Amino acid sequence: MSQQPVRIIGAGIGGLTLGRCLLKYGIPAVIYDRLPSAALHNYGVTLHASSYIPLVDILGLDEFTFRRRLAVDGSLGGSGNINPKSLIYPGKVSSTSFRAHRGKLEALLREGLDVQWGHSLEEVKDTPSGMILCLQNGHKVESACIIGADGPHSNTRKSLSPDTPSHVLPYVAFNGKRQVERVLFDRVYTPAFQGTSIIERKHGDVVLNIAINGEQGDAVSMNWIFSRPARGSNDTLYKPNRPVSGATDIPEEFFKEIATLHGLSQPFREIFDAEKMRTDRVLHWLMRTVLVKRRELRALADRGVFFMGDSVHAEPILGGQGANSAIIDGIELAKCISACGSGGIASWYESRYPAWENGSSESEEAIAMMHGV
Repeated sequence: MSQQPVRIIGAGIGGLTLGRCLLKYGIPAVIYDRLPSAALHNYGVTLHASSYIPLVDILGLDEFTFRRRLAVDGSLGGSGNINPKSLIYPGKVSSTSFRAHRGKLEALLREGLDVQWGHSLEEVKDTPSGMILCLQNGHKVESACIIGADGPHSNTRKSLSPDTPSHVLPYVAFNGKRQVERVLFDRVYTPAFQGTSIIERKHGDVVLNIAINGEQGDAVSMNWIFSRPARGSNDTLYKPNRPVSGATDIPEEFFKEIATLHGLSQPFREIFDAEKMRTDRVLHWLMRTVLVKRRELRALADRGVFFMGDSVHAEPILGGQGANSAIIDGIELAKCISACGSGGIASWYESRYPAWENGSSESEEAIAMMHGV
């Protein structure tokens, strides 16, 4: 293809993987992101060998170095190991899966890339000479190849395919982060983790999850998740129609429900303490799925706009494989562009779409199995 840069919207895992792979193939790319600078993303994502082994080759690293560099518990002497027996529903997790620190992964992928921060997309305009990116800082960029990789709330998709719905699954989920003093971590958490980086327990229809995010000075950053099925139309914690900005609005009913979780073993008793959780950074998650229809993708491809990752096929955070799918999309899409140019992406859609459909249905099944539904 010509040396006009590929324009990528979104500097998340998918967009960065695509950019890094294009760099390896000698194809210029520019990545635009709405944030003023790189996000810290101090939490872990589960990676499977099927996605990270090909990525290791692209990055020119060996698997041992890759895992030790990115493991959430690397500074604690671990390698991000996951014991499938510590999970309620292991799903695709195997002995080769591991927990990678998302911030470190994205920093590794960004090396050598042209990332334009503070470039939030306002709209994409179709003109006789090509597509134009209209950015909120007033910049306008014409391009023959635009790739939306800006997540499940993709402004690129909303600008060009506004009728694509997002489906909210009937589950309640809250996520929190806490700094734990190293002394307390060694005494209470280490015996329960037993060399793994994530543990789960079931309490009725509630799933409780605790994971290591990393070490910060004399403290260890921990991540927790509380999730359960929605309990009918009167469930005060199930708010499928809340705005995106409402993720930080945590109702008092949540803390009251946490206070009813009696008989927990350590470290679940330590983490799921209603009063301590009030001082945590807490987010109310919605389990969303999105899948753009094939005919929409074909029509947009004819105009030089393409999608990858969860901007086109979002899976719920729980039970989903979003990070792995985004990595595979980035690797395979870069191969396609290198071999066939942007004109080959339409056929790439046809080869990947069945996997996207399966990923959506499998993630819904996984979250149901996890909660015993």
